[in-house]
Order: sequence, then structure tokens, then C-alpha cells
Amino acid sequence: MTLKPIELPTLLFWENGNSWYGSKGQARFFIRPEAPQGEEAGTLTVQLWRGPLAMEGSEILDTAAFPLNQEGLGQATAWLEEQSARLNP
Repeated sequence: MTLKPIELPTLLFWENGNSWYGSKGQARFFIRPEAPQGEEAGTLTVQLWRGPLAMEGSEILDTAAFPLNQEGLGQATAWLEEQSARLNP
């Protein structure tokens, strides 16, 4: 079975403060935008765990942060693809 590529919402979605859960095979992830106190540039924080359970019932395997901009979205997508390849034999 071939897994579809990960597609993240557009930059505007994140700029409006929305968070998002996603998955690819056994890889599960949660992404939320954060604006550090006193800083203009925000970040996307990504938490990764192995399914099938929800985040609350799972061990977080890795966490990463990316700039909240178009380049950061690309970096987050590439990182998630790498992590899902590791978790999905």
C-alpha cells in the first residue's frame, strides 16, 4: 500500500492561530503555531508519536520547531516525511 504525501494547510491557516493533527501510516503528529513573548516571528511546533493511540495516550517520540513562514512549512513537511518513513517500514 502506497501512502499519500503529507500536505499541510496554507500559511494563512497557521497565521490565524489554528492547530492541526495529522497522520501518515503509523506516524501521528500535532502541529501548533506559537509566538514567543516579545518576538514578532512565530514558530510551528511539531510533536510526533507512533499510532494508533491519540497523543494523550502515547509517548512523544520527537519534537521539532520551524519558522512560521513558507520556507518553514516546507521544512516541517520534509521533516514529517522523513519521520514517517522511519516509522513506516
